[in-house]
Amino acid sequence: MAFHHQDRKDLHRFPSELLSRHTNHHSAIKRNRRHSPFWQKLFAGSSSVAAVTLLLLLLLPDQTHGRQTPTHSSLSEPPPLTFSPRGLTNTFQISIFEDLHFGENAWEKWGPLQDASSIRVMNSVLDSEPSTNLVVLNGDLITGENTFKENSTTYIDQIVEPMVRRGLTWASTYGNHDSAFNLSREALFEEEKKWLSSRTGRMVTTNEEAGVTNYYLPVYPARCENINPKVVRRRARQPWYRWAFWNLVHINHFYPNQNQNQNQQTASGGECDTPALILWFFDSRGGNKYQQRHPKTGQLLSEPNWVHQSVVDWFISTSASMAAKAGGGGADGKGRIIPSIGFVHIPTNASLALQQGQQGQQQGGVDAHRQPGINDDQPLSQQGQGWCANGEDGEGCGYGEQDVPFMEAIASIPGMMALFSGHDHGNTWCYKWDGKVPGVQQKAVVAGEDDEGEGEGNGHGYGRGRGIDLCFGQHTGYGGYGSWIRGSRQIVVDQEGLKEFAIRTHIRLENGEIVGAVTLNATYGQDRYPATPNDKTHLADPALQEFR
Repeated sequence: MAFHHQDRKDLHRFPSELLSRHTNHHSAIKRNRRHSPFWQKLFAGSSSVAAVTLLLLLLLPDQTHGRQTPTHSSLSEPPPLTFSPRGLTNTFQISIFEDLHFGENAWEKWGPLQDASSIRVMNSVLDSEPSTNLVVLNGDLITGENTFKENSTTYIDQIVEPMVRRGLTWASTYGNHDSAFNLSREALFEEEKKWLSSRTGRMVTTNEEAGVTNYYLPVYPARCENINPKVVRRRARQPWYRWAFWNLVHINHFYPNQNQNQNQQTASGGECDTPALILWFFDSRGGNKYQQRHPKTGQLLSEPNWVHQSVVDWFISTSASMAAKAGGGGADGKGRIIPSIGFVHIPTNASLALQQGQQGQQQGGVDAHRQPGINDDQPLSQQGQGWCANGEDGEGCGYGEQDVPFMEAIASIPGMMALFSGHDHGNTWCYKWDGKVPGVQQKAVVAGEDDEGEGEGNGHGYGRGRGIDLCFGQHTGYGGYGSWIRGSRQIVVDQEGLKEFAIRTHIRLENGEIVGAVTLNATYGQDRYPATPNDKTHLADPALQEFR
């Protein structure tokens, strides 16, 4: 699908029809200038050209709207996320797009048709969910094994189009298909960060095996919407030529200085220093290593498919530091608890145990009315699948238990309410996990059964011993396997509902309908809900004829 947007600056990525139009346009300009002696005189000398160029550099805005040039990737950042006042309450809504699988067989007719259909799904969902505050791209953005090295990352431009044209920001995790011989996670990240609206981060850089998309995003209360600490850094990062010019002529007031912004933040700070919600993003890796083969066999080298130990260590230490700043506490369950939600592409072995009915005294696995959703991928594919316990990618190894440290951390960190995964296209359910699965001895808590500190609800309500909900989304893309109806899981967090550590969630389908609407609270798993229909859609459906 061609991408027409004023924010694009890459001429070499324009469609061929625009290139020809662009070339003809410049030819016309050259013909017109032959009959313009005024311009010939003005630009007769190189010194005049240099002077005009410098003046334009000084006066033109330094920020681009939407996409930023690679040489100025740090000139602007999105403002902090905040809850939005809506009626009598403040809410924060997330739309999850997962398993888009762009780039499959681009040389055949059905390949681009798939991508165009995926864009249609994204547009339909966002039109039906106008209250979306953030879009999460939860892995497998691209089918890397079907792409070429020269253009494997350019599919990002198509993927983000629905968000850019609506002024929405997004945050990504990368999946196993986002690492391939011709596609690297690092290059994908660099391409994504050329867009000003991308919130995707990389906070674990001490170990090159950690992956890329390991980071967190704080969400502040609605009353803190005017607090923008990143503006300070953004305005301080002026290009050297503009910085020198403005200081030379003493008009620094044109850009508010750092002290001025800091004073404004302090005056409005206090209760806005602590986030109301934390969004955690984890890279479960997987796929194949970029441009690497086995020296003897020539086979592609596999990338480990679990959250790395260094990421687990970072998660534990960072969450403890946040709790301490918020009033003390951490993994010991003491002090104030900050509610949080996690995103990772490949689910953990805990989800498999729940699906197979191996949790505690509960038997029977996923129930259509207590855990509504499609449950066709049985058994699901968890982290560590296909790896041996010694870390080797050997034949005959079913599961190496490498995700146990990550499960232990998720189960022990107070405040973690839910973990959302993709990967298994045929699963769309949520299941409450109490942490009691083989290999994990921790008991999952949100506000600790022995907690004497105060959470958002001062330790009252459903936060105490609530457990963690492990959820799948909805297959969004027409790429990848399966024909389950496409859609997007929606997460709606009410600022008041956080006092009881409650989350509302539903799935918005591509046809506009809503299924699987549930409330993830202390009684989820006991409450009964309508079963989710198992509908299918195909590229040959009449609704898609417009793309043929």
